[in-house]
Amino acid sequence: MDRVEAYRLFQSLNCQRFQHLIEMAPTRQALIFQLLPLFLHINAKLLPGYISDDVPAGLLDYRPSQDTINKAQQLNRSFSHRVRALRRYPLRGLYLINPHHHYSYSDKTEFELWVLCSDLVDIEQRQQLQLKLDAITAWCEENGLWLKTQLLTEKALADNTALSEGQKEQFYTQGIVLAGADPYWWLISHEEATDHQAIVDEFKSQAKFKQYNLVDFGPVKVVDQSALFETTYAVGKDVLLDGHVSLDLLYLPLLLQKVTSFPLLSSVLKQAIYRGESRFSALENQALKLSIIESHTEESLINIAREVFYKESQEALSVQLNQAQHPWRREFVKQLTTLWGWSEIQLQTLDNRHSNIKQNQLWFTRLAPVIQSLLEKLEFYCKKHQLDTRHEITYLKQLYRLRFQPQGNQIPSLPLSFRPELNESRLYLYRFKDQQDWLVSQVPLADNAKSGLYQHSQLIDVLSWAINHHLLAKTNWLSVTDQHQKYTTSSVIELSHYIINQGLGLLDIPKQQADITTTETIVQVLVFPNLEQQPSNKLSQQGLQLASKQNDPLNYSSFKESLVLTIDCLFISSHGQIYSTFYQGQTAVLEMLTSLLLWQPAAPPRVNSWCTTPGFEKSINHRFETLIPQVCQLYQTHSQRGKFLINLADRPYQLQWHDGQVEYVRRPMSQTIWQHLADNTNTFTAQALDSYLDKDQLLNTLLSYQTAEQVSIFLYLEKNTVVYYLIDEYANLVRQQVQHLSESTLMGHLQMFLSHIKACNKLKHIRFYLLSHHQQGWKINAIARQNSTQTFLPVQVTMESPALDAACTIMCGKKWFEGRADDTSLFAQVHQLIHSLRQNNQTYPLYINQLQFTDNHAYPTAIYIQQKNRLEQLFNQQ
Repeated sequence: MDRVEAYRLFQSLNCQRFQHLIEMAPTRQALIFQLLPLFLHINAKLLPGYISDDVPAGLLDYRPSQDTINKAQQLNRSFSHRVRALRRYPLRGLYLINPHHHYSYSDKTEFELWVLCSDLVDIEQRQQLQLKLDAITAWCEENGLWLKTQLLTEKALADNTALSEGQKEQFYTQGIVLAGADPYWWLISHEEATDHQAIVDEFKSQAKFKQYNLVDFGPVKVVDQSALFETTYAVGKDVLLDGHVSLDLLYLPLLLQKVTSFPLLSSVLKQAIYRGESRFSALENQALKLSIIESHTEESLINIAREVFYKESQEALSVQLNQAQHPWRREFVKQLTTLWGWSEIQLQTLDNRHSNIKQNQLWFTRLAPVIQSLLEKLEFYCKKHQLDTRHEITYLKQLYRLRFQPQGNQIPSLPLSFRPELNESRLYLYRFKDQQDWLVSQVPLADNAKSGLYQHSQLIDVLSWAINHHLLAKTNWLSVTDQHQKYTTSSVIELSHYIINQGLGLLDIPKQQADITTTETIVQVLVFPNLEQQPSNKLSQQGLQLASKQNDPLNYSSFKESLVLTIDCLFISSHGQIYSTFYQGQTAVLEMLTSLLLWQPAAPPRVNSWCTTPGFEKSINHRFETLIPQVCQLYQTHSQRGKFLINLADRPYQLQWHDGQVEYVRRPMSQTIWQHLADNTNTFTAQALDSYLDKDQLLNTLLSYQTAEQVSIFLYLEKNTVVYYLIDEYANLVRQQVQHLSESTLMGHLQMFLSHIKACNKLKHIRFYLLSHHQQGWKINAIARQNSTQTFLPVQVTMESPALDAACTIMCGKKWFEGRADDTSLFAQVHQLIHSLRQNNQTYPLYINQLQFTDNHAYPTAIYIQQKNRLEQLFNQQ
């Protein structure tokens, strides 16, 4: 075919692209496309984008028709225009690039608009023109059309600096010349591509074509590596996030794998034109991609590609139409399906697939290896060309894992676009006698059915899956058959409505990359205690009135039994995933908390509990809705090491974590809370108590001040006794008390005692606080350090170790005593000294000013305080 004929075919293709775009676009947006050349051809105050009369205006070889003028008057009735020739045409061309395709229209598409300026337009004029383009873009956005504009100059085109290789490829395969100069590229055959510039130069010296009406955008020499990556990345993200499947899913892997030997799409288009192909439907880029896929891939992928092409064509051939909306498209698709040998049943299946969840599941499963192959080839391509795309590749892999590789108890979920629209269709839920699994189905099942749309042993799991996939809503007609006789239809409906209200039907992977690349954590916990088992209270069995509802449901009444026998739980993650778990037995609560903390929650999650245990539902719900945030709050504040004390069925437990590990252990029944709080660990381990173990919340109030490398002392006056609580640098909490000392004197004494320990234990701070109790609870006020005068006999004690029988030296003033730390004869000598010092003061006590251990081991401050208190009691006993 000669150049003239090919040129005419390209012009015809360009015209058809524009006509089909207008045909498929919404009315308002179609109007905008038709008026874009007029907006730039004149400066009209009554039309969008007007800046001033000085803005360069006038498109080469463009004359608005009367139809265009009439359409402009739809925007403003007062607008009028008289067609007249211009002396100068500062704008040489206007080009629209549709990054979608011309078989259908997407209102989410961002079009590109290129404006080619004459070299006579100076920088200041280009700035004014850009302001006009910005104003047009803003007006288009108000009307639902997204435009990205770019100004091109003839000089930049000549220097090959205006457009990337990827932009040129996109223009030649998907661009539309709205007005002005056509590309020389249309006149150069595929075989002449290597001599592109020489042929263009030759054309410019001939009179065969109107040179003023042609412009050289340059050839597409190589694949734009960055553009290829960006396109492939976007395709992978779209299918994994939104379920949007395009032919690029199969076309781009071929390009990535055979980039040096694979023909560019623009080259394939030009070859088809020069072979004489004139049908728009066969020259559209989707048809070209399909032909390439059919020539370079295996049969299974070809079938997937054909189904994708059929879906993107938006034609439902199994539906009989009197008048097709786009006859050219329907006829072409019909020809292809006939060529492929598709049956009527196959067409019906494809046309109804969107409303059939089973078909969607199978289809998405078929796509998994295709997507995986795309990601593998993309990663290899990036490594080969040394593209720094680690974060993007990691992001795509994470999306793939969430979609196709659910973790053990993760409920699988399809993208929102694959989930059917909410409707009022019937839904059936079964659990047969000889089975433990629940089955959900859209059709009735026989008693011996082994599978449904989805099945699981836990009802919560099945309901969550059905709600998340829009099969179950408040408007559905639901039938429940439970041959185990644990559930009725009404109870399941009530439960499902509760789950629906938690928003599970809206859950999906977040759109923002930052939300996925951060560590997945739990943001919401739904707890369902005792769904199938109800506790039998022993008081009820004896016919006695139930104890007060204020009793702890986990240690209920005088029998101290747990009213929680089983826990079904849903963890909702920050990645939009649902994890279903089940716990039973005496330690079910601890196992649930352990599972939650293994997620390393960054903040306390929202907690909702739904319990149906008669008479106890409110107290059980309240118990979980306060317990879980309390544990998570401690973990959030002290995620490195911590422990939480709790009793279950009157058995003491400790939930503990360190170095990413979480476990629970039984505490000795003989160990008191105070003994446990003063654990004398030499590693900072934050701790808290279950609020039911700390009735007046004193201990948890004090423990909120626990900090590494700091000792905090809280003074509390009880009549003539000062009680003080000390939290040391390792979060050990001890309680001591002294008599016949004022708070200020005791504070000065402790200040002196701890000053000797501060350097040895590398303490940064020693803080004092005044503790008081009010109707609203405990109040703590900081106390400033005070200078105190010591009026007591200075006492220094040196012990070999903290052992009770350690070798011990006591220096009282200038008197020395030596012996064992539990030797009664040693303390008898000290008593004799005290008696001689008392004279008329019957309450002359000894207080240790300094205590040290000589075994070269580091001991927590709490050890020093405990030994100090023990020895002082021995010194001062009557």
